[in-house]
Amino acid sequence: MQTIDNSLLQVSIDENGARMAHLVSESDNYDYLNDQEAKEGMAIAFPVIDSDNNWASKLPWTVVDKGDTRVSLTLIDTPESYQSFPYHFEVMTTYSLEGNQVKVSFYLKNSSHKELPFSLGFVFPIAWSSQSSVNKISLIGEEHAIDVASTDFKLNAEDGKVTAFTNKVELEAEKSREFVLTLTLK
Repeated sequence: MQTIDNSLLQVSIDENGARMAHLVSESDNYDYLNDQEAKEGMAIAFPVIDSDNNWASKLPWTVVDKGDTRVSLTLIDTPESYQSFPYHFEVMTTYSLEGNQVKVSFYLKNSSHKELPFSLGFVFPIAWSSQSSVNKISLIGEEHAIDVASTDFKLNAEDGKVTAFTNKVELEAEKSREFVLTLTLK
């Protein structure tokens, strides 16, 4: 487990799946992820095309950069993943704290000589009421609230969770792309 913090937030990242396991407000020690019945934290799904082959949860992640307020983990294809998903890829997920925000950056590099089909998703379990706008979902609890925002992902709040996902897209050979999701505690 990797922990990053600042004066307002403390975030714990599980290296298994690079998922956010805890999101704690330092002012009242409230964990936005741990008070829910579903305790899976904020999970990542890649390439989402085939849910049986979610490499984000099946392959090992390696911590490649760690500071007080940020941590980056990387995921690289393996011979096993290549057999079912014949592409060479590198995924880097970075969690960084900026004031009362957690910025989740997802960097994907296609190292193959052909287009890489993929979609990307984040699942944030929450049982609060929600209000949606074009690029933001506001989750409102009795004493706490959080905004989930992104211009890179489609956001949806239903069935006790927020999902941030991309449609299936193609990443050109030898190219890379970054996606960003921001969580703002209120």
